[in-house]
Parts: sequence; C-alpha cells; structure tokens
Amino acid sequence: MKRTLLSLFTTLFCLTLFAGDTTTIRIHDHTDMTWYGNYDEWGELPDATKDYRKVYLNYTMGCATGGCSDWDYTSQIFVRHRTGEIDSTLQTAPLFTVNGTITDSIHYSSDSTYFHFWDITTNTIDSILYTHYEIIEFNDPNNPTISTDTLSGWMANYYNMEFDSLGNIIDSNFVSANATLYLTNYTWYTVYDVIENYELARVITPYGSGLANNWEFTTVFDVTDFIQILRDSVEIRCHYSGWSSGFSATLDFEFIEGTPARDVVRVENIYSGGYNYTSSSDFEANKLTPQTKFIEPNSTAAMVKMTTTGHGFDNSASAAEFKPIDYFVKVDGTLTHTQYNWDEDCGENPIFPQGGTWIYDRANWCPGKRAQAFDHDITTHITAGDSIELNIDFQSYSWSGTQTPSYIIECQLFQYENANFSNSVEIIDIIKPSLKDEYSRKNPICGKPLITIRNYGSSPLTTLDIEYKVVGGSIHTYSWTGNLAFLESEDVELPNLSNWSGSENTFEVILSNPNGQVDDYTANNTMQSEFENVPEYPETFALWFGTNGGVINTFTQESETTWDFYNESGNLEFTSGSLYGNTQYRDTLTFTAGCYTFVVNDTDEDGLDFWANNDGGGMVRFREIGASWLKSFDADFGTNIIHQFTVGYAQTTTSVEQNSSWEIYPNPTTKILTIEGISNEKTKLTLQDNLGKIILERTITNSGFTSEIINLEQFENGIYFIKISNSKEEITKKVVKI
Repeated sequence: MKRTLLSLFTTLFCLTLFAGDTTTIRIHDHTDMTWYGNYDEWGELPDATKDYRKVYLNYTMGCATGGCSDWDYTSQIFVRHRTGEIDSTLQTAPLFTVNGTITDSIHYSSDSTYFHFWDITTNTIDSILYTHYEIIEFNDPNNPTISTDTLSGWMANYYNMEFDSLGNIIDSNFVSANATLYLTNYTWYTVYDVIENYELARVITPYGSGLANNWEFTTVFDVTDFIQILRDSVEIRCHYSGWSSGFSATLDFEFIEGTPARDVVRVENIYSGGYNYTSSSDFEANKLTPQTKFIEPNSTAAMVKMTTTGHGFDNSASAAEFKPIDYFVKVDGTLTHTQYNWDEDCGENPIFPQGGTWIYDRANWCPGKRAQAFDHDITTHITAGDSIELNIDFQSYSWSGTQTPSYIIECQLFQYENANFSNSVEIIDIIKPSLKDEYSRKNPICGKPLITIRNYGSSPLTTLDIEYKVVGGSIHTYSWTGNLAFLESEDVELPNLSNWSGSENTFEVILSNPNGQVDDYTANNTMQSEFENVPEYPETFALWFGTNGGVINTFTQESETTWDFYNESGNLEFTSGSLYGNTQYRDTLTFTAGCYTFVVNDTDEDGLDFWANNDGGGMVRFREIGASWLKSFDADFGTNIIHQFTVGYAQTTTSVEQNSSWEIYPNPTTKILTIEGISNEKTKLTLQDNLGKIILERTITNSGFTSEIINLEQFENGIYFIKISNSKEEITKKVVKI
C-alpha cells in the first residue's frame, strides 16, 4: 500500500485492508477538545488528478490530556468549504469619539472651564474644574479605524451663578464654547469568502468517568460522496458541545484509488444547525422551511442525506432526547419517505460499561456511538434542468416544562451522474472477524463470519460467488442469492470455517461472478481483516451465575436474565431456562471439541448491575474445576453478552492469557462480602465509606488466585467502596450493605 509522508506515523487504525493504492492523510492529531467551541486545522488532501472509489474518515476519539469528561456531549466533524462566492458587509467608522463614546455632536472649550458654587462651610464662593473631554479624531478616509489626533476640551455652553455675601444667587454668566464638532461616518465594505460547513461525522461522547486516560475508540465514516469538497487544501473543524474537559479528536482520511459507483455532480446543504422546538407550527414555519434546489442538466439521480439528533428532556414529553418520533421527506409537496428517528440499540453499545444512563435508547444517538445518517433516494422525483422544492417535517407533539427541546440537523442534497458499471459487486465491510472498535461486542469469533456486500452496478444483483479463508489456510466457498438494486447492501453470514489456522491472523474475502458473469470492475472485490483468537477452555468447567433483583414477574420472581450455550451449528447445547431473582447458581458443564457461543440476555436491557435501578448486582463467571477463574464478565453489560470460545482445539498454538478481573459478591450484601481475583504481587484492599474515609485495610501477599472474606456486620447499611490496588492495576467498585 502506498502511504503519504503525512501518514507514516499512523497505525492501521481501522484494521481492515483494502485492495488498491491508498493515500492516508491525518488532519487533527489528538486535538484536545476541552471547552465548548470549534477547533480548526488545515490539511492538504489529494487533488483532482486521480479518481477515488472510496474515501473514509476514521474518527478516533480519545480522552483529552487531562482525562475524559463525565458527560455525554455532541461532537461534529465539518469540512469548511470555500464556495468561491464573495460576499460583503457594510462597515462604518465615526469621525471622532468623546471619552470613548460616539456622540452626534460636541460643543467644547479649548481652555479650561470651571464650575462656580457657594461653599456653605466657609461661606465663600469656590470653583472646581469642569468636565474634561478626550476627543480622538479619525481623519484618514483610507484608514478610518486608525486614530489620527487627540484633542483636549472642557465643558462649555453652560451658566455659572453669581452669589452675594450671604450665598444668594444674584446673577449668572454664560460660559460659551469656542469649538464644535458634528459627527460624520466613513463607510466601506468588508469583502469575504462564503464558507459552507458540511458535516462529515457526528459522534456523541461517552460518559467518561470510568475510562482510562489512554482510552481511544475509532468510528469509520464513508465520506465518498463529499469528494468534490475534499480536495487540495481544506479546513477541517472539530466542534465540541461540552462545557468541561474533555475529549480528543484524531482524524485520518483514507483515499482509495479507483472508479466510484457513480460520479457526484453536486452537493449542497438543505438544513444545517441547531433548532429549538417550541411548537410544531413554529418548527415547520420558521425552522425547517421549504428549500428550492436546482437540478443540474447532467444529473440523473439524487439523494437526501439526513442526520438529526434530539436533545433536552426536562419537560413533560422527555423531549427531544427521549422522544421517539418520525420525520417526513417531501419533494414538491409529495411525501417520499417516512423515517423513524430513534436508536433502539443503546444497550448493545460497544463502549461499556459507562457511568451515566448509557443503556437508555435515545433520539438517534447513544453515548459513545455515531449518530445515524439516513439516505433517502429521490431520483424518481427529479427532472434534469428543473428545480424541486424540498421540505422535511417532524412529527407533531406538545410539551411543557423548563427545558426547550432541540434538534441538531445536518441535511444535504447529492446529485449524481449515471452508474459507471452495469454488472458489479462490492465488498463493503467485514463485521466478523474484525478488530474494529465498533464491532468489539461481536468479536472475537470461531464461528460464522459476517460480511457486508453491495451492488455496485446498475443491473439488479441476484447471484454471487464468495470465497473466504484465513490467509495461508484452506479456501471456503459460498453461493449467495438475493435481489439487490443499485447500491443496495446486505449483511451476509457465511458458513463456519472448518479451521482458523493460517500463516497469519488475517481473514480474506473475495467476491466474483455477479449474476453468473465476469465483474465489470474487480478492484473492490477483495478485502482483508485482521482478527484475534477466541479463548480455549477445558472440556469441563463451571459456570457461576448470580441473578440480581430484576424480575419479569413479581409473583413468580422469575429473573429478567437467562443464559444459553450454542454449538457451531447454532444448536442449543445448554440453557438456563427460567431463573429466580437474587439467586446464585453453580453449573458444571462438559463440552465436546468444537466452537461454542455463550449468550446472556437481559429482557430489561440493564444487565446484572446498573447503578440507576434498584435491582442490585449479579455476576457471570467461568471457573476451571479446582482452579482459578477462566473468564469474568462485567455485570454492567446492558442488553446481552455474546462470547465465543473453543473446546478441544485452539485457533492458534499461542496460549490465551487468563482473565484476572477481580470479583466482589454478593452485592448488595447483608453482611459477608467475598473478594476474589488473581494477582502475582502484593495487593492492597481498602474499604471506604461514602465520604471517602478509610474504615478497613487489608494486604494480600500470596500469589495466584485469592479469595478474601470481609465481614460488614459492624458497619451501618449504606454505600461503600472497595479499592483494589497494586503496581499493575487500581480498581474501585461500589458496594451496598442492606
């Protein structure tokens, strides 16, 4: 692969390898976003001398230098496009100012003036210096904001009183001005380039209180359709809506040479910004007003791309953050698309656990995840060389409260030429196996690979041959059938690999023979993905499973949480069936050689230990018979746990390191607390009350698996914190005594 000098220092951030020469440019390198505002940086992208079939933006979010923020804030990536248009604003400058203030006129004396008064203490006439003026003149029409002179003047055009010996006013004298200035203004125009901001990516920050300072997470965005404005020198803006430190942004642009599925004719904004939702009528009449757009003579297709996220919930409708609604796309008054603007998978967030309410579904976003961009094809509603009226309406609702709902909306119109190919297919992504951060919940695997294909040609795609393998291993084949229109995509689950052995941990997919014919364009038929191996467990081990107080039936006390084991054919090997709440189970399980999938499901999507409910804490662990823990799962897992492993054969001869997480149970507890884990050095246990006062300390000196019992009977009911620390780790966990 070809790399530019700007990218030599980068690592393989997306861990997916593409066929074709790739140029990678980094703009923003761990830019700290520590307070609300914009962080702008210029970079040099490839020019228009080459064609690129794909452009990806890899947005790596990390903690700021001082650590991650505790809160979920909106971050947006924009390209600040210079449109080539010029505009101007009228500017004015005064001829003079008086004591720093612009006034219509000034009458003054060039000599000092005094104000006379009768001093009742001394019974005599006295005087004081009257008001002094500092008059700054601006007499250069070519530089109207640069001062040219400074004058001194004093108050004039007033009367001084005369007094008799008793202090009575008997006459007056007029103190006249000997100079007068009348205000005039110089005018001129400030000329500037018209800049359009186009959103390339939007990611909501996670609740970062529990994240390590070196935490990073990469989200990949396909920005190919913005190719016309991602050329040459560009200014890239990172916008951060947070009011506290902070997160960092690293942006890597990948330009993959080749021919795109179709050429972009034009891109332009329809709506861009934040909009308060006071009422439906105001929103439609004053915020999302109809927009007229011209369709270019060479345009044969068009698409509306819409990204909107709802924010605010301190009102009767919990809107807009927790308000599931539709929006409606209309072209020339005709409804073309209805879109449900909601993310229902927050409980499967790949960044977990988090502080805060990370599992709650929201208006098209989850803490730590991308906001979904929805593509709406309007090709059948356009006519080349004519105009269309575009309008987007939101589902109406009413609210009351103190916090006004709001929506961040970025909406663009893309126009295209005809498809460049008739019969072609593209490999879009490898979901499993993969090292991509976004797919971390689904990996590693020993079972069925999962890929995404897309029809790259104008003819419907109905059949396809797929070859796949571990590089250096045996080839597997799969014949896909379906019906995909131009640019439609589909996730395809492939049959199991017979083995995962190869010369390296790289999975490869090759597509061929779309519709039983030679592919018109083969540069995008191959993709590779690096992967890691699943753990290898003994044929017999124990499952330790503790349910919490979350139940689906208060009468039967049936737990929300269940577990299952599936073999590589997808058949059920072991199942928990219905479990009781607040109960600990120990099951000894024996497996034959093969690949297995362990699945834990929680119907309330709040795992076995979530701070914002009253369910208490549970546990999920594998333990080797008569030995130490094989695997400890985080109880704050949201919707599910999906974990694959092998028994009887390993994917590699490399041994898998055992998990050394510490477990504390039961939690909550009435008296006894058990702390178990693995350590090869001296480890200190500290118990603190909810004010941070140390109330108990203990030191563990033995090596390997250890189990410590702490009796909390002497302490009052309430919240406590256990701190486990050694030279390699420092863990703090909340404990509740009831």
